[in-house]
Amino acid sequence: DLPRPSLSAEPGTVIPLGSHVTFVCRGPVGVQTFRLERESRFTYNDTEDVSQASPSESEARFRIDSVSEGNAGPYRCIYYKPPKWSDQSDYVELLVKGEDVTWAPPQSQLAPRACPQ
Repeated sequence: DLPRPSLSAEPGTVIPLGSHVTFVCRGPVGVQTFRLERESRFTYNDTEDVSQASPSESEARFRIDSVSEGNAGPYRCIYYKPPKWSDQSDYVELLVKGEDVTWAPPQSQLAPRACPQ
């Protein structure tokens, strides 16, 4: 049986709006095609640009140059090593952080006020 691939995100899984992220999918040597899937199997990217990560491992990199809210969500990857496809990797959840989401008012505005006597 084929080993399951692993998927990671660089520089991480929480990406500010407009920044870039690279998904790295790894599998055994001899992989012909890596496929990065969204939560449904119908949205995916294939690449045959497979590089050797180590003597026993190959990888492919999927780069998103400028992430938007539409890029957020779960991703997983599979690979094709003739004659068959592998099982899916575990999901990696991409979170997109916009300026408006992380804004919080200064603490002093939140403090309860004493009523003047």
